[in-house]
Amino acid sequence: MAVHDPCALLERLLGEARESSWLEFKGNNGDPDTIGEYISALANGAMLSGRDRAFLVFGVDDAGSQPIGTTVRLGDSKKGGENLLNWLGRLLQPRLMIECLDFECEGLHFAIVVIEPSYERPVSFKGVEYVRIGENKRRLSDFPEHERAIWLATGRRRFEDAIALTGQTEHDVLLKLDARVAYTLRDRPQPRNTAEVIRSLVGDRFLNDTMDGRYDVTNLGAILLARDIREFPSIAGRSVRVVQYAGRDKRRSLSETEGRRGYAVGFAGMMRYLLERLPSEERYIDGIRRNVALYPETAVREIVANALIHQDFTVTGSGPIVEIYEDRVEVTNAGDSLIDPDRILDERRSRNEKLASAMRELGLCEERGGGLDKTFLEIEAQHLPAPEFIASENSFRVVLFGPRAFSDLSKADRLRACFYHGVLRWLTHDYMSNASLRERFSLPDKDYQAVSAVISEAIRMGRIAPADPAQGRRNARYVPYWAASG
Repeated sequence: MAVHDPCALLERLLGEARESSWLEFKGNNGDPDTIGEYISALANGAMLSGRDRAFLVFGVDDAGSQPIGTTVRLGDSKKGGENLLNWLGRLLQPRLMIECLDFECEGLHFAIVVIEPSYERPVSFKGVEYVRIGENKRRLSDFPEHERAIWLATGRRRFEDAIALTGQTEHDVLLKLDARVAYTLRDRPQPRNTAEVIRSLVGDRFLNDTMDGRYDVTNLGAILLARDIREFPSIAGRSVRVVQYAGRDKRRSLSETEGRRGYAVGFAGMMRYLLERLPSEERYIDGIRRNVALYPETAVREIVANALIHQDFTVTGSGPIVEIYEDRVEVTNAGDSLIDPDRILDERRSRNEKLASAMRELGLCEERGGGLDKTFLEIEAQHLPAPEFIASENSFRVVLFGPRAFSDLSKADRLRACFYHGVLRWLTHDYMSNASLRERFSLPDKDYQAVSAVISEAIRMGRIAPADPAQGRRNARYVPYWAASG
């Protein structure tokens, strides 16, 4: 979080209308204990305000916000013979990123303590948590509503908010991030004024303004807009790999490529590359022979987008992987699913909500919850086998299968298709029936008994249940097991 131009930072802080929960002006009071208490108060105030930094400024008249200079020398200050910064580091919990600046501006000396909140829990000094209320520094325990709000703020802080690169100039930012994409995907003209573009990136939380003429790139900005994600250490391993194999196993690969661009920058190109390599078949449509993809584009797009959004960035290793086999496509991301696969169509949870929101806003995926619904509807419309969801401790895999006749489906394939068909019907306030499942499997009426056998086995396995426990066999209707009454 290094400050590159302290005088520019001071000018920005003096431009604030007044002191606030994250900004304190002092004259010459460099008492170490007072400094420690104010660091606690300002760090907690920054969390309450959603700020990435807080500032304790020496050399400013706090009454009139006029620069007067100071005798405080943070670099030379000690407590009991110990360097001030080391002493503060021992007594502040949890550990914070703190930078102490001593500098000259227009012939006057100033000092600033720059504080970066941890967003782990409220910050204490010597075991006591402080907060700035109005113009006063108070014990946080005296204000339980503020304390609860800080704890809520710690829970909202996510990977997307962390810093990928610090201290970037406007030129650096536009060299490393493709800001044009943020406008193109929203169908908006890009301003010619660089300052306006930067302000927009700050407003989107792709950048943080360090208030000294430079900017920090957030992980959110980097993962979406990076021209080359290898330039950002925190996300360097999160590129998307696409591997195509010759058969039904990994023995021989035909091609492999790894994306280097941020997800928003490279998504369209990645999808083109992927769709060109998916298996297809020749069909005559309106008398013209055409190559028709075996997998619905919507389904592939949403499954890939979900893998990008819901990956666990705390799990080390590779980023999302798309593997194309002769008979299926597998999409794997790091981190187990937050949702039981049986409830994946009706429950709504996101591990990286800000990334999910940004990708929806940029038009890279469907609105919350709509993408998987459309995926399953497209798959049913083409009478493809139901996707399989495979969860493990450190990864989550989705398998899309190519066309298979009903007679070629395994018992597990049939039960899975039956269950998810029941879920889709339930979500539209309808019921699964023998007739609807025959349509789902593209079977004629004469195969009534074959579908009845699937339904009976699904009931026996606890996958579905009668919509009405008292119903007979004629015109029977069914729901997912978790929707059954009683």
